[in-house]
Amino acid sequence: MLLTEKHIKQFAVFYLACFVLIYSWFIYHGLLFSLIDPVFFFNRLDITHNIFMLTNLQHYLLKNEWVRILFDAIYLLLPLLLLFTCLKEKKIQTVVAVVMVAFNILYNSFFSTISVVSIENFGAWMFVPLVFLARTPKGFYYAMHICRLLFIIIFLSAGLWKIRAGGVFNIEEMSAILFRQHGSYLVVGSDGWYSGFITYLINHQALSYSLYLFATVAEIAFIIGFFTTKFDKYLIALFCLFAISDYLVMGINYFTWLPFMGCFYFSKYHLRDI
Repeated sequence: MLLTEKHIKQFAVFYLACFVLIYSWFIYHGLLFSLIDPVFFFNRLDITHNIFMLTNLQHYLLKNEWVRILFDAIYLLLPLLLLFTCLKEKKIQTVVAVVMVAFNILYNSFFSTISVVSIENFGAWMFVPLVFLARTPKGFYYAMHICRLLFIIIFLSAGLWKIRAGGVFNIEEMSAILFRQHGSYLVVGSDGWYSGFITYLINHQALSYSLYLFATVAEIAFIIGFFTTKFDKYLIALFCLFAISDYLVMGINYFTWLPFMGCFYFSKYHLRDI
């Protein structure tokens, strides 16, 4: 199957659908600049973030509600503008993609320092728009596959780290992680089904360890993506299962990485001369 301009447009639609879904989830949980009403920022060992902080923009975000609203509005409008330029095949598409990547890095860098959401969760919003720098099937093909390999490296490294750190060899590892992750939730004395579910996993180490082992195997399984694209549809299903399990067990939303799956879906299309 040949890759055409139509597939670039389809990828843009998929990206926007993912963004709107996650943006809506953030609204529901009150996780936007305009909804959090931040009081202070946390700093971290991040060169890019510290360069941003030299602008004192963080103080404008803290003191001015209109700046926070403006940030949230631009964050939403840029994907809409990108889709429009893709569908209409505008030359400005490349410029919009560059501006979008730059703003997403700025937005996510600051947002991750005033909320409980870590910067790692925003990886897709900072990398996937780079695919739309290309306006031709050939450029899109290579940009998409670079983005695909980037995800594989990140996801695979998470699995290798579990081996390097030794967690995969410790049957008590997952129970301890759950205890740390949900400790405050369990302390309040909630008697709901979810607290009972987490308590059950903590008390049954073999069962919780099997989930940890599954996550490790799922992450390492992506190594096959270095050698072939034939199994990409299964890798998509594996990632979705991983994201669902992580959300239900750990309460971490890795569906923010879903746009990367577009690279795996469209990898089945080839250029005419390949």
